[in-house]
Parts: sequence; C-alpha cells; structure tokens
Amino acid sequence: MKIGRQWQRFTSIALLAAFQMTGLILAPSGASAAALLPLVTQDVQTLPDGIAEAVIGFTYSDNGRFPGFITAGALRRQTVVQVPQLGFNVGVGDWAEFQVSYETIYLYEQATNGQTNTQFGGGDARVFAKFHFLNETRYLPGFGFWFGAKLPDATRDSFLGTDDGDFTGDWLLSKDFGLFSGHANLGIELLGNAGPLIGDTFTAGGQDDLFDYNLALVSKPLGAPVDGATTLRLLAEFTGTTGSRFGNDRNALRFGLQANHGNAGLYLGVTAGLVTASENVGVNGGFIYTFDAASLLHGLKRALESTDY
Repeated sequence: MKIGRQWQRFTSIALLAAFQMTGLILAPSGASAAALLPLVTQDVQTLPDGIAEAVIGFTYSDNGRFPGFITAGALRRQTVVQVPQLGFNVGVGDWAEFQVSYETIYLYEQATNGQTNTQFGGGDARVFAKFHFLNETRYLPGFGFWFGAKLPDATRDSFLGTDDGDFTGDWLLSKDFGLFSGHANLGIELLGNAGPLIGDTFTAGGQDDLFDYNLALVSKPLGAPVDGATTLRLLAEFTGTTGSRFGNDRNALRFGLQANHGNAGLYLGVTAGLVTASENVGVNGGFIYTFDAASLLHGLKRALESTDY
C-alpha cells in the first residue's frame, strides 16, 4: 500500500539519522573537535573532509560595552547573556573549513542618565571560512588564513547590534611544542560605523579599522590515550583589538577547560577583561558534537533512492 511504503521510507531515514547522531555511524578515529572552544582563537588545522561539528553554547558578560560604538561613560552597568549560541563547522577537501554561527541575546543595561533598557531577540549571523595552507615543520609553524563577515541581522532599535556589517581577516599560526601547542591569530577587523549606539560624540559613516590578535596555549589531551576514554585539555588565551577611533578597543584573558569523550565534547571558560570597555568578568560554555556529515548525506540519499512510493 502507498501509506505503508511512505512509512517504510520515513522509518529508514529516521533510523539512519538517529544512528548517526548517537554515534553508531562514527566520524573517523582522530576527528575530534578542531575548535579551541571556549577560546576565540582559531587553530590552523581544519576539520577533515566531510567531517562536521555542531555546537550549542552560551556566553555571559558583565559590565562590558556591547555591541560596540558605545560612547565611553554612557553606561552605568550592563549584562549580556547570549543563549543559545548555535554553530556549525564542516571540513571540505582536508584543507578548508566553513563556519556559520548565530545566537539569541538577552540584554539589560542602565545608562548614566538613569534610563534602563531590557531586550531579548536575535543577534547577528556570522559566516567564515578557514584555509590550511602549510603544515608545521620541525622549526616552523603551520600556516593558514581565516576570514568572514558578521551580517547586520540584529537591529539598532533593539540595541542588540549595530545594524551594520563587519569583516575580519586573520593570518593563523600553530605550532606543537610537545606538552602544549601554541596558536596565534593576527589580522584586521573592519567594523561598519552606523553612528553611536549610545552617546553622541561622533557621526555615522566610514568604518572603524582595528588590528586584532589572539594568542593561545593549549595543553595536550590529559587522560588515558585509549578508545572510550575521556580526555581533558586546558586552554588559555590573550585576545583583543586595538587602533579604534570609536572606543572599540578590547583586551581580555580567558582560561578554559575542554572535555572530550568519543565524538562529544564539553567546554567551559572564564574571561577577565583588562580594559574598561571589555567585560569585567565573563563565562562561556557549551557542547560540541563531531560527526561524519558526508556519510550521513550519502546514507540519506541511498535511503531515498531505495524506498519509493
């Protein structure tokens, strides 16, 4: 019967997807998360071809100046909670990785004039690509490039975004030193200037050109190097931007922990701002799942082809 065939088709597809997401169709051995979450620093290494990461997380920030282009002294206090933060990364050709992310934001702030603002809504989508050009050698680090854009999805009226597009491009360096690895991201950020979000000391137009830098140290996995074992990594970074003409300089230290078991990982980080515009303190965390996207798509295609109406 037609209904029976439709049900068979649906069941086959659903079971295949369930097996993939529960790890019965696993990513190849060694394809653990290439992301250095909870850090913002990028590793030169890209995900293997067809391997993907799904990320869901959160970030809490206290008394920073979010989202940028806010006049110094305009805020008395601010709390920003980004939850959920959603990300998807996929490797292409063993030398490229494509990344997309999006979040919803809760914002509470009080201006120095006593006015308060409470908002909840969608943030900005981000689309990036990473390219791995050279493997590291005995003396030289691995080399790559990471670039992309923040799209102007969040509105100025909600104070959840600048309603302008931003561009970032960073050269990437990574080197294994045995007990730990070092990572450096150096480049530029071009922030669209739609005018001051709070305050009125400058006019709209042009862009804010900044130099950005991320310097990170990451430990080797701590734990038994056997199948099925849970391993831990300790992570730390110094991150920031400088050269702003509109008060967008930032500096912070971040320390984190990443736990990986099979294809799943958990991460947690704590941030301390080093300049007034950065948050006093921040916390971020979340869950990473690594899977073989190419095998999943191939299996779904076979299921669709083998089950007709």
